[in-house]
Amino acid sequence: MSSVSRINGFRPVKTNVGPYTGQANVYFVPASDSTVIMVGDAVKLLGDARAATGVPTVTRVSGATDIPVGVVVGILFSGMGDTQNVPPVTDLNTPIYRRASTDRYLLVADDPNLVYEVQLAGAGPVAATVTAAVGLNGQFTTTAGSTVTGSSGMQLDSAGQAATATLPLKIVGIPNRPDNVPGDAFINYYVKLNSSTLGSLGTTGV
Repeated sequence: MSSVSRINGFRPVKTNVGPYTGQANVYFVPASDSTVIMVGDAVKLLGDARAATGVPTVTRVSGATDIPVGVVVGILFSGMGDTQNVPPVTDLNTPIYRRASTDRYLLVADDPNLVYEVQLAGAGPVAATVTAAVGLNGQFTTTAGSTVTGSSGMQLDSAGQAATATLPLKIVGIPNRPDNVPGDAFINYYVKLNSSTLGSLGTTGV
């Protein structure tokens, strides 16, 4: 059973038909954006593109019910052919994350069919409450990640779970592992993007 909190954002693990095999698309965060972005953070479109490459610009999801385009799975430290964005060696921060106010290309898992594993915020509820949440929709917590460990601080909000179709997340299952048993002190769920920029506008939870 799990008595340890392991917050690390959203991790793609599978699709509707098989395992996740690393697919991602490139997006850009401009230096005018003051948010710190970690692997595991959900991001949303800014409605613009990087002129040098035509890559869409994004920012970290900032509201619990923001509509995401996907989840960050990598930070690129190359210019992508963009001569204005080739970071010097001294800018290759460790652990790897997108530092605030820094031009950076990101790898984003944006397939609407992806299923992510994520921890529920706060202490795990009783087993019956944990299982009853499957099928409902939910929202993000937008707590900042750790620049010490590089871990995302995003979780599935323990509040706001409902049938509401406009909520951005849909709870679709519970990982079946000895360290993730309903009723444990902390619990992880499988979720999909219910409302996403590249997918549907959301379906009602059950």
